[in-house]
Amino acid sequence: MIRRPPRATQSRSSAASDVYKRQHVSGAGGIENTIKQGDLYDINSIQIMLSPPMRWATKPIPEEVIKKFVETLKGSGVKKILIHGIYLTNLARKDKRLFHLGKMGLVVYLDFANRVSKMIKKEKLDAEILGVCFHPGSKKELNYEDSLERISYGIDWVLNEVGGKQWLLVETTAGSGGSFGRSFSELKEIRNGCKQKDRVGFVVDTQHTYAAGYDWVNDLDSVVLEIGETLGFERVKAIHINDSMVTLGSYKDRHANLGDGKLGDKTLSKILHRKEFHNTPFLLETPALKEYDTAQKEISHLKELAK
Repeated sequence: MIRRPPRATQSRSSAASDVYKRQHVSGAGGIENTIKQGDLYDINSIQIMLSPPMRWATKPIPEEVIKKFVETLKGSGVKKILIHGIYLTNLARKDKRLFHLGKMGLVVYLDFANRVSKMIKKEKLDAEILGVCFHPGSKKELNYEDSLERISYGIDWVLNEVGGKQWLLVETTAGSGGSFGRSFSELKEIRNGCKQKDRVGFVVDTQHTYAAGYDWVNDLDSVVLEIGETLGFERVKAIHINDSMVTLGSYKDRHANLGDGKLGDKTLSKILHRKEFHNTPFLLETPALKEYDTAQKEISHLKELAK
């Protein structure tokens, strides 16, 4: 409850089913519809938002919404669910009000994750909440050390407020606008600064990391090795598999449809087939997902790459 402040190895082909149709839906509009759409696309992993991404989230998700969400999971092919936090969150904010609003958004989402996870366990469903993914913030207002300390403090505050076993997952960023998370070492520093390290993990985005200078195309082995050595494969709970509109080291967040960008089909297929990632769901965040027809084509494309 929110307290108000004052893996067995998968086969290679299994990666094809760990594909996702991203849904940004409000709680009032029917979060359970994301599960229905996952079944419509014949996928077993989805990513959801619980509210509009550019609006503060401060109110707990009603119990009836959670019950409907879990009820829809019964008989569904959706097995893994990643919850993505709102985009307004910046845990490096100096402004106390905005810093607190960012934390509370994560509290609302993590509380939802905890309650759904408990209900899934109670109902003995074959499904899993992976955690709450979020962008850590930007070091525009504070220096590097103070920004880092504030982000780690904010994560601990959220974890203390909510309790339970669900994780907060810090996502890699492209590095634009002074954003934290453009290197694996920065993400490690954030986690190392937290007291509750056991509930802090990561989400790796192929487009963000390529734009941040990680050369998946020409040095894939080194990128994968650094992920393992710096973050730990067991702590990478999901991979956003996206192509990139922009060149290596451009520090711009610009997703492209699979095969239409600088990474290309060959590299993306190699990533999907890495044995280190066989326990990790791959989630799409490409422009094609905006419409049903193009989304279906994009998902089919990803499944082909993963064969």
